[in-house]
Amino acid sequence: MTSLATPADSLRHRTVDETSLPATEALTSGDGRLFVFMIGGYPLAWALGFAPVIWVGCALMMALWLMRNRPIQVPPGTILYALFLIVVGASIVQIGSFGKMAVWFLRASWYVSGFIAWLYLIRQTDPAARVKIIRSFIVLWAATVLGGYAAIFVPELAWKTPLSAVLPGIIASQEFVSDLINPRVAEIQVFPWTGVVLNRPAAPYAYTNGWGSSMALLTPFVIGALQEPRLGIARWKTSLMLVVAIVPFYVALNRGAWLTLGLGLVYGIVRYSVVNRKILPILIMVSLGFVGTVGALSTGVLNTAIEQLETRSEDSNETRGNLYVETIQHTAESPLVGFGSTRTNPSNPAGPPLGTHGQLWAVMFAHGYLGLILYAGFFIFGFVRARGRSPVANWARVTLFIGLLQMPIYGHLPVQLFIMIAAVAISAWPSDALEPLPEFDSEFDSRQIPVTT
Repeated sequence: MTSLATPADSLRHRTVDETSLPATEALTSGDGRLFVFMIGGYPLAWALGFAPVIWVGCALMMALWLMRNRPIQVPPGTILYALFLIVVGASIVQIGSFGKMAVWFLRASWYVSGFIAWLYLIRQTDPAARVKIIRSFIVLWAATVLGGYAAIFVPELAWKTPLSAVLPGIIASQEFVSDLINPRVAEIQVFPWTGVVLNRPAAPYAYTNGWGSSMALLTPFVIGALQEPRLGIARWKTSLMLVVAIVPFYVALNRGAWLTLGLGLVYGIVRYSVVNRKILPILIMVSLGFVGTVGALSTGVLNTAIEQLETRSEDSNETRGNLYVETIQHTAESPLVGFGSTRTNPSNPAGPPLGTHGQLWAVMFAHGYLGLILYAGFFIFGFVRARGRSPVANWARVTLFIGLLQMPIYGHLPVQLFIMIAAVAISAWPSDALEPLPEFDSEFDSRQIPVTT
C-alpha cells in the first residue's frame, strides 16, 4: 500500500541547503544584536570620537560568536572578498612611513571587519534578528537627517574627543584620522571670489561627501520599511521624516548623491513593479516627478541649486578629472598590490592625494588592479545574484545598485562599506525572512515529497 507522507515526515527526509539555512538544529541563528550595535550605535561612537574603532570592536565580538557557533557558512562570492583581503595584506610592503602604516592598519582593519560582519549577517536567519537589523538602519538614517539639520542651525559646532588626546601625535596628526576622531557637524566652504559660504552637512560622518553618500544608501531601507508592515515602523512618522529630510539633502549640494539616489529610486520602483506585476508604483513615480519638477521651477529652488553648484562645480570637476588620470597612471607602476595607501600627487602637491575622491580609485591605487577586480567583483556578484522579491530585499538591492554607482565618486570607508555588505546579505532574503518559517517551507516547493511504501 502506498501513501503520501505527512509534512512533518517530509521535513525529516529533506536535505537542507547550507547556503541559506543552518546545517543542523544545533546551530543557532543569533539575535543580530552585534550588528545592530555596530550600525545603530555608530552615531554615539562618532560623537565620542570612536568612529574609527567601533567597527573593529564589534567585529571581534562577531568573530567570537562565529567561533562558538561553528561551522561557519561560506556563501557563493565570499572567495572574492577573501582573496581581496590577501591582496590588501600584500600591499603593506609598499608602506614607507609609520604614519602611513597606521592609516594602512586602520583601513585594513575595516576591510577585515567587513568580512567578519558578512559572515555574521549570513547566520542571522531568525526573523526577530532581521527586523532589528533593518531597524538599526532606520536609526542611522534618522541620525543622518538630524545631523543635516544641525549643520543648518549650528554649522560651526565642533569638538575634541578623549581619543584625540591619547593617540600619539604622529597618528592623530594624519588628516584622515584627525577628521574621524574630531567631530564637526558641517563642512564650511568659503569661495572668496564670489563671497559664497556653504555650510554643508557632515554629521555623523567625517565629510559632507560621506553624509550625502550615506543618505542615498540608507533611504532605500526606509522606503522598504514603509512597504513592510512586519517591521512595525510608524509609517506616518517615517513618511514625515522622509519629507523633512529633503531640506538638508538639498542644502548639502551633493551632486553624486542626488544623481545616484534618483537613479536608484527609478530602478527600485521599476523593478518592484515588474517583479510584482504592478503598474501603480510607476504611475505614482512619474506623477511625483512631474509635480516635484514643476514645484522646483516655480519656487526658484532649482535655479538656486544650479547657481550654487556652478560656484564650485568647474573647479571640482577639473580637480577630480586630473586626480583620476594621475591615479590611473601611477597605479600602473604597481598594478598587482598598489601602494598600500594614498600618496601626494607629484603634479599637485597641495591638492588631494592620489587614491582619494572615490572608493574605486582608493582601492585601485592602494591595492592595485587585482584588488579592485576582487573588491568590485564581490559586490557585483552579490547584486547579480540577489533574487529577493520582498520590499526589504528589493530596496536592499537598490542600495547595492546605488553603492556601485557611487564607487567612482565617493569613498566608502568606513560606514558605507558596512551598509553595502549588509545590502548584499539582505537583498537575498526570501519573502518569509521576517516571519517564522511555515511548516512546509516554499524553499523546497520544487523538491519531491518522499513516498512511503
